[in-house]
Amino acid sequence: MFRPSSIAVVGASRNREKIGNIITRNLLATFRGKIYPVNNKAEKVENLQAYKSLKEIPGDVDLAIISVPREYVVQVMEDAVEKQVKAAIVITAGFKEIGEEGAKLEEQLVSVAKKGGIRFLGPNTMGLISPDYNGTFAYANITRGNIALVVQSGGIGAYMLDWAQRTRTGISFLVSMGNQADVKEYEVIEYLSRDPETRAIFVYLEGVSDGEKFLDVVPEATQRKPVIFIKGGATSKGAEAVKTHTGSLAGSYEVFRAAIRTVGGIFVEDLGDFLNLSRLVTSSEPINEDILVITNSGGHGVLTSDAIVRNNLNMVELPERIKDELRKVLPPTSLPKNPLDLSGDAGRDRYMEALKIVQDLDCTKLVIVQSLPVVSDSEVAKVLLNFKGKGIVAVTMGVDEDSAMRILESASIPAFNMPESAIRAIRYFTTKPVVRKKIRVAQPINSALELVKGKQYLRDYEALQLMEIYGIRTPKWGIAQSEEEAQRVADNIGYPVVMKISTDTPVHKTEMKGVVMNVEKEQVKQVYKELSKITKRVLIQEQLTGLETFVGGIKDPVFGHSVVVGSGGIYVEVLKNVGHAIAPVYEDEALEILKESKVHDMLTARKRNYDEGSLIRTIVSVSRLIVDLNVKEMDINPLIVNEKGAFAVDVRIVF
Repeated sequence: MFRPSSIAVVGASRNREKIGNIITRNLLATFRGKIYPVNNKAEKVENLQAYKSLKEIPGDVDLAIISVPREYVVQVMEDAVEKQVKAAIVITAGFKEIGEEGAKLEEQLVSVAKKGGIRFLGPNTMGLISPDYNGTFAYANITRGNIALVVQSGGIGAYMLDWAQRTRTGISFLVSMGNQADVKEYEVIEYLSRDPETRAIFVYLEGVSDGEKFLDVVPEATQRKPVIFIKGGATSKGAEAVKTHTGSLAGSYEVFRAAIRTVGGIFVEDLGDFLNLSRLVTSSEPINEDILVITNSGGHGVLTSDAIVRNNLNMVELPERIKDELRKVLPPTSLPKNPLDLSGDAGRDRYMEALKIVQDLDCTKLVIVQSLPVVSDSEVAKVLLNFKGKGIVAVTMGVDEDSAMRILESASIPAFNMPESAIRAIRYFTTKPVVRKKIRVAQPINSALELVKGKQYLRDYEALQLMEIYGIRTPKWGIAQSEEEAQRVADNIGYPVVMKISTDTPVHKTEMKGVVMNVEKEQVKQVYKELSKITKRVLIQEQLTGLETFVGGIKDPVFGHSVVVGSGGIYVEVLKNVGHAIAPVYEDEALEILKESKVHDMLTARKRNYDEGSLIRTIVSVSRLIVDLNVKEMDINPLIVNEKGAFAVDVRIVF
């Protein structure tokens, strides 16, 4: 598919506006092997001998590119099997993406191809560009380079090719995945990760074909080279909320992002950052998170410093010896500090002298130039060529910023026209996640299996029992079904207590006015009387103080079981400060998502001595439990954390 010696274009039209003709012309412009147009009505297409079918072609065919009306695609694939074609690209649309009828046709296509041992890309694809050929109906004059693009949208693919042309970015491969009826995105990522001409892989996905395979295969690819992901469909929820908060918090987008972190990919949230990151990836500059800002505008220096702090990067401190040297070249109005303001009257010489002094510092030198009457962007760009390899990232702003960027790009020095864009790209580039292989082996505890056997839900007290089986702590608790029993249970626990309705199916008790706090000894019977109007059974618990947190689990339709962590209580769905991780979760990973969700900051604020270790162990235990028992949705809310540990107060589970 990627390195054919002969290609047949089935549906190679003589009409130069038709896709089959555009593909033929792109091949003529880029491919050195044999090209066989297939057209049952023409003798020649673009001055090439045409054939009525694949079967009439005299030589071997490595690759068939199929662009015929939908109703003929399966027949063409049958011809390809008979001809012993090795691979195919099905451009034609109108398959599973349009509904049931198209899905059946796609199944037939897969069946025929599998029978003949043909691997194929598509259907509903824009095609493929490799170093050997352009087999798409996009532009023919693609600049060769070391960035590979894998896209699930032909429109995004076409835009990215247009962007590559405008920014003079070289492309090694473009693979438009289409419906992924046969060749899957993880296979393509794995293949490209082994390609010596590809330095980095940029992937636009709207969905993953097989979550388990993706989690298994992609970690090896990300260890070979950077793989950058952006996802379409950020607002569509992967699972409908049933009876837990988790369903409304853990949509496919958030779980996808957790999966990308797990496999060691770089996840970006918008197309601008996706494309900007390529500037760093394709350069050879050593980039790290310690940054020195050099500028001729104090305002730009301030804004850039703010962006550095917001992105959790570091403003490097200048050593005294460097400050002493800088004082010799700076005007009296400028201080030798970071950001280094060279002043508005700085010309090319002052940039040159300052950069000579700081060039050997182990940091990223973010050099900003605002074009002014005393200096142009292009002049400073030429200065920067002298410091290639010293960690230079340029920001050119003003009348000749485009020409300055061209000068820098020709030397593979990354250049931007906004400092915030540069800072975000540096953040993505320098914060690559740790690669983790997820090995899911269910090893349920026998007593847990007995407790959940045959149940879709657990009653609240059964859920508390399950927590204890898995080593997750709970407050002292008991169940009462009469006023006298309620008094006895509360006396054993000690005061104050919390009293709650106890239902057979999961509900949000607070919304039903079924929770009463701060209950003292003399109030127990009266509170029981009121609550028993809703449910006869009442749960009584020790009242704890501490930080209310949330730990949940969900079975994602693509990536399987994952854990959700955030701030707890009634505001969990309002604040949505949550972190996600694919199960099983390891302890260092649990700490990462506590930081992501800001729970770590809450636990350590004002020198609180809350037991974060206990919370981490609870997250790990929940990640094991949901795999062991094949949980659909679960949440512990609140999970109260204080100096003594983490305690599961209210638990809902759906199997």
